[in-house]
Amino acid sequence: MGLAAILVCLLAQHTYPVSGRGPVMEFYGRMCLSAAKRMNAGDRNSGILAWIALMGAVLVPVILASVLAAAVHPAVLWLLDVVFLYTTVRFVPTARALNAIERALREQNVASALNVLSQWQGEPAGADDASSLARLSAEQALREAHYGTFGPLFWFLVLPGPVGLVVYPLALRAARTWERVVEADEREFGWFAARAFHAIDWIPQRVSAFFFAVVGNFEDALFCWRSQAAAWLQPEEGIVLASGAGALGVKLGDAIAASGATIPRPALGTGEPAGEEVLASLEGMLWRAMTLWLIVFALAAALQLA
Repeated sequence: MGLAAILVCLLAQHTYPVSGRGPVMEFYGRMCLSAAKRMNAGDRNSGILAWIALMGAVLVPVILASVLAAAVHPAVLWLLDVVFLYTTVRFVPTARALNAIERALREQNVASALNVLSQWQGEPAGADDASSLARLSAEQALREAHYGTFGPLFWFLVLPGPVGLVVYPLALRAARTWERVVEADEREFGWFAARAFHAIDWIPQRVSAFFFAVVGNFEDALFCWRSQAAAWLQPEEGIVLASGAGALGVKLGDAIAASGATIPRPALGTGEPAGEEVLASLEGMLWRAMTLWLIVFALAAALQLA
């Protein structure tokens, strides 16, 4: 059932693309802002209560809807899974954005590539040249593949119905929103949200990194994972990026040129710095990783039938 739901989701997204982040992601953002506005007292206790209230306000209706759908007919629950997959998983938009940037850079249209990357990131892209754009695009694709697709799929596999498809992105949105929107002297409010998402994402991060290694250069991916991830600006994110860079056999991270200045960053991966020719290889690697996920869901379905 899960495998069929994912395939239908990918087909639906290809036929009827989701605009922007989608209404469900925007709803999560509004819920996080509302919870912070109403409950932020600037301390950890208020952050814990706000996180629990946020999860309860969203998850309880989803659980009730799932139970009701299953009581009506398993096919209704399956349709509910498809709807949540369609509005949560961002694999097809990721592949399309990556392809658009690769095509623009191949045509030497740096301005178009910069515009696509900025819209994709939701903020201005800090790059002025094709090489920096290619590296930032590859990093964004690996980041989006994990946070927007493989992380949610892990919890969709583990938890019943669409619950996992809600827990993961909602916890991610709470951690990021409460880190950015609160005042500097109220950062303790987001302490629990950040640690809750760290726990929720601990296994999925490593599964994504391992899958990149399996479908790419295995030895280089594991080497970069072990030796480079901890030095990244965000070590947890570095696990995914370092493994992906090693699997591709290229160098990501490193210094980039932006607004006439050089921004220093740790190096990730091996070999030459990523150029536009690497983006097509990366898209192929992401599709192989998705195929591996589909195989996992097929095996899980076979075990349930056995």
